[in-house]
Amino acid sequence: MVIFAGARHALLVCFSLLPALVFAQTTPAEFAEMSLQELLTLSTEETPQTHKRWSWSLRYQQAQFEGYLDGSETLSLDEVLFVPGGEVRSAKNFPVVPTVIKQRATIFGINYQWRERWRVSLALPYVQQETAHISIVPGYQQFLLKTHGIGDITLATRFRLYADPDESLHANLGLSLPVGSIDEQGDTPRAPGEQQLPYTMQLGSGTWDFPIALSYRLTGAHDVRVDVAANIRTGQNDRHYRLGNRYSVKAKYQRPISDSVNVALGVELSHTDRIHGADESLLVATAFPYPAGITNPDMYGGRKALASVGFAWQYSADMNLSVEFAKPLYQHLNGPQPQERWRGAVMLSRTL
Repeated sequence: MVIFAGARHALLVCFSLLPALVFAQTTPAEFAEMSLQELLTLSTEETPQTHKRWSWSLRYQQAQFEGYLDGSETLSLDEVLFVPGGEVRSAKNFPVVPTVIKQRATIFGINYQWRERWRVSLALPYVQQETAHISIVPGYQQFLLKTHGIGDITLATRFRLYADPDESLHANLGLSLPVGSIDEQGDTPRAPGEQQLPYTMQLGSGTWDFPIALSYRLTGAHDVRVDVAANIRTGQNDRHYRLGNRYSVKAKYQRPISDSVNVALGVELSHTDRIHGADESLLVATAFPYPAGITNPDMYGGRKALASVGFAWQYSADMNLSVEFAKPLYQHLNGPQPQERWRGAVMLSRTL
């Protein structure tokens, strides 16, 4: 089929560009959105129109950030923390420094196949963020900030462009609804009482966003999947900023090790833009307006390569359990910026 051959060639070209792409410090909203790709490309097969089917999934994902990178150069906490009298203040050292960032997301997804080639999905995330800090401000030498709540809800549709017994190609288009809060507050060294928290602590993007993906799968003797995805953001939220667009390519090779268990090896490479605009309530009226790197919109985004290993267990004909663990192979961040140490996920899915 000429049209499909052309689409497959385009995917292969994208795959050949993987080294040029690679993910950076995330906000809770961005962290939850990463699981959308798994929802959109859930491997439940379509059924004929006369046998419409529902499926649901529950995915828990966690990541930890610790240590600093400026580009690909490693920085110590002493280099990032500004101490008066010991060094000169610059645009790359700060009186407040996050030390460990922990992100968690629980995403409930539901799919409905309403035509032979069409499926619609809904993803509802609950996100949690915990950030430990050190600072030179009296009373805040060490402190912890936490936020949690509902994130942005995503509606999506998946269309099968082509399928035969050995391979398939799907297009995915979504709409992310700005439901998650961007007004989370907490007690920070910036001023007495509750203040607006940095971008890393907000639960949503505040904008209408469009996640899209193209998914190719080869089955048979070998099971290979390649997903080319992007999350395109529009406009500006009520706090006068927009999170950066995200572009990614993910390849996964899966092979059975028993009748019910598969092992999978994967690589994900992605690029995230800087934050556009700024929340001015995060600034301080000094020559250096950013009290911490996480308040500087230019210190977000970058490139990253992740390697992953996972297992999928088919518990029954209609229920699957999968587990995945990933670690960065390479990171080049707009820094100084906290670097990702690891990421893990577990997902239960069932067809009704």
